[in-house]
Amino acid sequence: HKGFSIGIDDVTPSKELQAIKKGILDEGYRQATVNIEKYNKNELKLRPGCNLLESLEEILNGLLGKLRESAGQEAMQALPWNNAPRIMAVCGSKGSALNISQMIACVGQQAVGGLRIQNG
Repeated sequence: HKGFSIGIDDVTPSKELQAIKKGILDEGYRQATVNIEKYNKNELKLRPGCNLLESLEEILNGLLGKLRESAGQEAMQALPWNNAPRIMAVCGSKGSALNISQMIACVGQQAVGGLRIQNG
């Protein structure tokens, strides 16, 4: 019988991936800041059926979700094919690309009921 062992080295991002992730996150944070500034100036475009605060939350949730997805895609591409977590995710035995991206790249914004967690 053969099995997989997973260690911290399997999910430690390389220097190159860290630089790519930083670029992705910096741009995303810049976009989030622009939207927060628009909210503070009452210049944010309202989303259908939403007030100003709900519109901001919806925009930020979408933006932060895309950041996690982009960072995760870069993480998956950076992993070698013989990486144990990648093998398990790709073959469907355990985990997913999302799990790997959360371990290597970023956890991302957590949401409950479509809203960012307010307290805690």
